[in-house]
Amino acid sequence: MGERKAILKLDGEEEIKPCTECTYLGTKTDQSGGNTIEIKHRISQRRKAINALISNWWHKNNTKNRKLYIYQTIIQSILVYDAEVWKIPTTEINKILSTEMDVLRRPAK
Repeated sequence: MGERKAILKLDGEEEIKPCTECTYLGTKTDQSGGNTIEIKHRISQRRKAINALISNWWHKNNTKNRKLYIYQTIIQSILVYDAEVWKIPTTEINKILSTEMDVLRRPAK
């Protein structure tokens, strides 16, 4: 993944062309080495987790503390997994923070 557009050949015939994005050890990366794709993927995974937990999330017997615990153990870990090695632009930080605020507003209702 770089600027060079070399085409590899296997056994002299089959060509392997370079890709623009890939998944390595569960983390998506693009040709530029940025984490924009991974952050978008984590936000979509967070939405899927919220949709899976929606019946528990809105259950009237769940306290705000329990909902916060669910957020911290499940949702937050999905959103920021492997984030300590991300190079995050300011726009992506704002997307992550708005996603967190969206989730945290739900238990407050």
